[in-house]
Amino acid sequence: MAANSLLAGAVQMLCVIAWRGSKGANSELLAKSLNTNPVVVRRILKTLENHGLVKVRSGRHGGVELLRSPADITLEDVYKAVEPDGALFALRERGNQRCPVNNAMIRTLPSLFGTADAAVDNVLRRTKIASLVEKIT
Repeated sequence: MAANSLLAGAVQMLCVIAWRGSKGANSELLAKSLNTNPVVVRRILKTLENHGLVKVRSGRHGGVELLRSPADITLEDVYKAVEPDGALFALRERGNQRCPVNNAMIRTLPSLFGTADAAVDNVLRRTKIASLVEKIT
């Protein structure tokens, strides 16, 4: 089970855009920051654009800009954009219905996972892109 780095990538992209400010940013620059392919960046940017976080201008003089102040964008906003299902923790889809351990997990884990998801949401809600940009030296 690999960790999902989509949120980290999207946050980094927004921080680059905010940090560069009027100098502007484009998918190639963001791809260099993430050390990934510009196609991957454009896919994430489209998702962020669909959620009202950025505006993408295509073409030779294209680029990307924030639609809201970095102080008004929370990591929760970003998370909801890139992870629309929103739950970090989920039960396995298939389990042995005759296994007492599986049945105990089905009864026990949902409330535990719900509490953990709520705690993560709370931290993401309190963290703004601006506070991360302030840490860039």
